[in-house]
Amino acid sequence: MRKLALLAAAVAVILAVALPLSFRFLGSDEGASAQGDTVDFDIDPDISGNTASSIGAGGVEDCLRVDVAPEDFGDGVADVTIDVVVQGDTLAPLAYDAYVIYEPTKVNPVTWNDRIKLPGAMPATTKAPPQLNAGALYLAGGAGTPGDGTLVRIDLDVVSAGVATLTLSEPPGTAYASEAGDHPTTTGAAVLAINEDCPRAPPAPPAGPSPTPAEAEPTSDLFLEWERARQEEEAKPRFEGVVNGIRLYPTNAEPAVYRESACNYVKSEEREYVTMSEVAGTPMEITPTYLPTGAEETSPMWPPMICKGILASVERQWVIRDEGARFFIARRQGEHAADTTASADRISAATIGGKPAVLVEPITPDGYGHSMVIVAEDFGITVIVAFGLPLEETVKIAEGLY
Repeated sequence: MRKLALLAAAVAVILAVALPLSFRFLGSDEGASAQGDTVDFDIDPDISGNTASSIGAGGVEDCLRVDVAPEDFGDGVADVTIDVVVQGDTLAPLAYDAYVIYEPTKVNPVTWNDRIKLPGAMPATTKAPPQLNAGALYLAGGAGTPGDGTLVRIDLDVVSAGVATLTLSEPPGTAYASEAGDHPTTTGAAVLAINEDCPRAPPAPPAGPSPTPAEAEPTSDLFLEWERARQEEEAKPRFEGVVNGIRLYPTNAEPAVYRESACNYVKSEEREYVTMSEVAGTPMEITPTYLPTGAEETSPMWPPMICKGILASVERQWVIRDEGARFFIARRQGEHAADTTASADRISAATIGGKPAVLVEPITPDGYGHSMVIVAEDFGITVIVAFGLPLEETVKIAEGLY
């Protein structure tokens, strides 16, 4: 297995300071007063019998077959659950950092429990496709659970059929800390065989998005660049304000600032789902004239939705398997407003199809993180969100709607 050199947290330093919201930063474990024995991180696709202090009788599996109806692909509902487990000198943990690298064209993490071994700890998990950066720590001490067992339990929505490889990065800094100090770690990998039998031997795990024909598999240097950029972005405040007549607010904002639409505070009986054919001919219909090479349409997160008799939401979604990229186009009735996780540095005003728009650059120019185009419409907004595509491609998709 190829091991990736992504820098992780210097947990011992952070525990001493006990102030930052996240313990991940670029550095080393210099200053640790002691060191525990090696801890093995692995991914177990079969969670049967796994607990915070035990691993099921079958041990850690290399592969699990999962059968999912194609019409349920990409519906945002969990189809399979995996565990990140630890084995070795697993003393009661004070903190951990586990970066799960997945294939966004195959699976998508939808929910997770990152405090199985650290009840009551501060969660520090962020989703930054193609990684789920899981972690937790005690800021003022705690009663972690010792023994081999589950660190993180992750629920995955299956996006497409085929073999989905799941890997763990191996940070040179701290990934597991106990009262004995920082523990060196090794990492493993696993695969999910979706609607097919497991391969006789697990394939060599790809590191992140699938390579393009003209580009080799991403190197550890590239992942290090992405991680540095992600941490720099996380350190900046989320943007909140009006750009080009469109109000932007942080994704984790309080409900009081959510955009106004017909779906606000509706009861279940006031909400109705319809088919895409019932949207045809309306201003909310989505008919792109430009799609990137290799784009294949998949099931959207939600079908078209009517609230209080008003067509309120329509979306379509595509994947580009060769590039490990995906994007969706959504049209929303209501206020000229949208949520974003971006800092001010990534946001700018533009005009798309003669209409005011906002552009959100990805974290890195090659498309790591996500890019966005938000267009003000008579009915509300059109939003294009792309993962793994540069902003120029996202803009071309947007322009192809007009």
